[in-house]
Amino acid sequence: MELCLANARYVRNVPGRKSDVSDSQWIQQLHSYGLLSGSFIAEGKIRELRAYVRQRENLEQQKGIQIALMGKSLQLLNIKPHLGGTPQIASGTELKTSMNIIRAIVKGERSTKELAKFRHPQMKVSAEDFEKGLQGNWRTEHLFSLKQALTMYDFIKDQMLECEKEIERTLGEINGGSGDELRNKTKAIRQNDYSFDAKSYLQEIVGVDLTQISGVDEKTILTILSETGTDLSKWKTAQNFTSWLGLAPKPKITGEKIVGHFKHSVANRANQAFRMTAWALNKSKCYLGSFYRKLAARKGSAVAVKATARKIAVIFWNMMTKKVEFETRTQAEYEIKYQDRQLKNLEKMAKRLGVTLQK
Repeated sequence: MELCLANARYVRNVPGRKSDVSDSQWIQQLHSYGLLSGSFIAEGKIRELRAYVRQRENLEQQKGIQIALMGKSLQLLNIKPHLGGTPQIASGTELKTSMNIIRAIVKGERSTKELAKFRHPQMKVSAEDFEKGLQGNWRTEHLFSLKQALTMYDFIKDQMLECEKEIERTLGEINGGSGDELRNKTKAIRQNDYSFDAKSYLQEIVGVDLTQISGVDEKTILTILSETGTDLSKWKTAQNFTSWLGLAPKPKITGEKIVGHFKHSVANRANQAFRMTAWALNKSKCYLGSFYRKLAARKGSAVAVKATARKIAVIFWNMMTKKVEFETRTQAEYEIKYQDRQLKNLEKMAKRLGVTLQK
């Protein structure tokens, strides 16, 4: 039996008095005529992967809360190692230097000279100012809060590592293996990145390197694929895919004229991942970054984020379904095409007005 999970929003407009019986009969009649389209349902292994990825994202948010609490405790302890320079702890509590200082304080170290030994040579703040910023008041209640936040932070980090082991095992099984292979990263792991080489798994499963898309990393790809699955042919066109994501514009048309657009929120993690990727391109030198900035200057950042996210989603769909590599274009190439397009539009407008443009 093939399951068809229909969206109740599309079948609720039934005239007359309603009941569960009448609604079920109406839905059955629509389905018998082939008028109901089933909602997207992920496959078994994808659902398992989605659960692990969502759990890791929840743990990542909880870890961020504990980092903020550690930063607050340091401020209340008057620990300010950024005197006379760029903030090192207040702006990045999870940096290696900051965590070494926090762990030493929790273990009972109070000497500013001993704590100052954790200073990184590349810090802009001088050694003297760095040592002055470590002269805390050492109040008992704030030390207790710092200790508990550090304990919770370490516990959540361990939980995230366990979750990543399950994610790697699931990716190995999706790839056709037994799921017991371990692929460690050869380069340094950045903050909130996966501890294993997820890129190699994803490239083997998908068949193309999706990290070539500007602003997209393995973490973003894993989030999107855990929500959409690896078979995007379920959406016949890229327009269907962006509509499901909630990134397609829905214009208000009155008298054959567009008078605005409908605004609706979509609780879709893939939608959020594409939006975050688009927002990260606001200062990028690629053509997608140039597209974002030009649109943001005309219609605002909110519209630019959604439009750029839709463009990235279309590229993602084409790469997944057609197995083509990402076509990289520089900002200069995009500017040339943009000027040509603007010139053609001006020529059309001048032709309608009976005017001839001269260079």
